[in-house]
Amino acid sequence: MTGLLDAIDQPHVQLLLRLLVGGLLLLAAATKLADRNAFRAAVADYEVLPAALERPFAALLPLVELTLGGLLLLGLATEAAAWLAVPVFLSFAIAIAANLLRGRDFNCHCFGAAQSDQIGWPALTRSLLLAGAALTVALGASRFGALDAAVFGDTAGLPPVSEAIPMILLALVLFNALMIVPEALATRTSFRRTYGARGGHSHGHDHAATPNAEAAHLEPVRR
Repeated sequence: MTGLLDAIDQPHVQLLLRLLVGGLLLLAAATKLADRNAFRAAVADYEVLPAALERPFAALLPLVELTLGGLLLLGLATEAAAWLAVPVFLSFAIAIAANLLRGRDFNCHCFGAAQSDQIGWPALTRSLLLAGAALTVALGASRFGALDAAVFGDTAGLPPVSEAIPMILLALVLFNALMIVPEALATRTSFRRTYGARGGHSHGHDHAATPNAEAAHLEPVRR
C-alpha cells in the first residue's frame, strides 16, 4: 500500500492525472454548453433534484466544469481546482447509482453528443475513479508541468520540463480510451438488442410458417 501511495505521489503521475481530469471536465463542459436544452432535459431525466433546482443546476454545472477543467489543464490553482472537482464527480456517481437502484436505463449524458453511454456500472465506476483521481491530484498538488511553477517560481525538486511531453502524450491516449471504450460497449449492447430481437422474431416466424408449408406439401396427397 505504501508503494502505491508513493507511486501516485510522483510528479509524473500527478501531471498525468491532472491532465486527464482537466481534459474530461473541459470536454464535458463543451458538450453541455453546445446544447443547453438537451442538457436541461438530461438533468430532468435523472429525477434526483427538486424541479425548482434542475434549471439552475443545468446552467451552473457546465460553467463549473469549464472553469475547473481549464485550471487543471493549465496547472493554475491546481490544489483548489482538484478539491472542487471531487464533489463534482461524486455527484455524478450518486445520480447514476440512484437510478441504477431504481432499475432505470437511459443515456447518462456524461459527455453530451460526444458519447453515447448508458448509465450502468461502467459509468458509475468511471465517475468514482475520476473522483479518486481528482482527490489524488488535490493531495499531491505537484507543480510539475504547471503554470503554478512559473507564477510562484518554485521549481526546486521538479523533473525537467521536457519530461512532461511523454505524460502529455500518455494522457491523450488514456483520454481517448475513456471516450472510445464506453462508446464501443454501448454500440455492442445496442447491436445485441436490435439483432437479438430480430433473431427472436425471425425464429418465431419460421415456426409459424412450418405447419403451413407441411399442409401445402400434403394437400396433393389428400386429393
